[in-house]
Amino acid sequence: LIDENPDLSSFAGYLRQTGLDKEISSTKSFTVFAPVNSELVGIDQAILTDAARLKKLIGNHIAGEQLRTTSVTALTRVQMLSGKYNNMLGTSIETATITRADQYASNGILQVINKALPALDNCWEFMVNNTLAPVKQKDYAMSLFRNVFDPTNAIIIGVNPVTGDPIYQPGTDSVYTNLFWNRVYDLRDEKKQFTYFMVTDAAWDAEVNKFSPYYLTSTPDSTTFTASWNVIRDFAIDTVYNPATIPDTILSKDGTKLGIDRSAIVRTIKTSNGIVYVMSKLDVQPLHKFKTILLQAENYNSTSVDRRGNTYFRDRYNTVTGKDFRDMLVLGHGVAQFNVRYQINEMPAVKYKAYWTALNDFQTATHSQKLAIGAPTAATFAYTVVPLLNYSEVYIGEFINSRYWPSYNVYLVAANSTTAAVNPIVCDYIKLVPGL
Repeated sequence: LIDENPDLSSFAGYLRQTGLDKEISSTKSFTVFAPVNSELVGIDQAILTDAARLKKLIGNHIAGEQLRTTSVTALTRVQMLSGKYNNMLGTSIETATITRADQYASNGILQVINKALPALDNCWEFMVNNTLAPVKQKDYAMSLFRNVFDPTNAIIIGVNPVTGDPIYQPGTDSVYTNLFWNRVYDLRDEKKQFTYFMVTDAAWDAEVNKFSPYYLTSTPDSTTFTASWNVIRDFAIDTVYNPATIPDTILSKDGTKLGIDRSAIVRTIKTSNGIVYVMSKLDVQPLHKFKTILLQAENYNSTSVDRRGNTYFRDRYNTVTGKDFRDMLVLGHGVAQFNVRYQINEMPAVKYKAYWTALNDFQTATHSQKLAIGAPTAATFAYTVVPLLNYSEVYIGEFINSRYWPSYNVYLVAANSTTAAVNPIVCDYIKLVPGL
């Protein structure tokens, strides 16, 4: 069918040159988006002389399924033989228009288009391969390769007799990967679409320097590394925002507000799985970076002594908020200064205000408990009286976390008494609000 159309002779020639003519002559099903001759005149000579790149380009016009314009009524990601995906909707595929639609062959459909479909780099490939990508952000992203625990293909050689956990053959329980792929988004994924922000070297330094005081560690190098991670982790969005409609505020995966100044867009790069914006400024405010930490009392990590038999999880109704809630009560445990530990991951160097909600409806006497920050013996706060039948949130006080901690502990501590009515712990939640 392609051979019969003289307007497609250039495309037919490239099909033969790459061997893809044999592929689309098979009994499988295809849709071929064939560009007219005039649209193939300007192919880069570097592609024409590189067999692999040429095959990738021509393969980017062939889908391994039948796609009718009348059936594709919503924007659809179409996988091509190149391994890339193109967006199709009706008579449009990417920026091309289907000028002669739905021509049927015995093994598929031919769509004649008015533009070629280049096999673009994806967002990650652009950053790694393209000289237009800012260097400092690229170098940091490339420094994030690690061996990461992954038991998917691990070989089990035994079982831990204490914990019952499997014991894996060394070297089989990890994969070499990039932390950005694992913890933010895998920008290589051709099935999905992303908006990825890259900033110029000067803008990168400005953001890292701005956040370094909040990620202060024991050495300057680790401070810079941690601050850099907390800058770059907000720069990828799993939605495509086109230049004409990009909003002035976008939320990152972590819920951080990114203020987008369109005048700061230095360059816009279309990729096979989205858009990369190179920015001269992407000014994220600390007020938006640091979130309120909410610790549900029943979701503790450990206790100073095993008192599961004295621990109760209670379903209650809050007459102030009008909502149901679940709290934790430890009663009659018989341990002076019994404590419950909560773990916070990635605690920045920020001043916090602390609150809790604690409902004493289980006895007729008040009792005291305290919040300890960092260690159960820390004198961060004095003991606070828990009054009877108070459903309201209570302000405990404020504290300054002077350095960044990858893992940080907060404790609820009972009174220094073994008397049951004096030393209960009760709590719905603990709330730490950053003061910026």
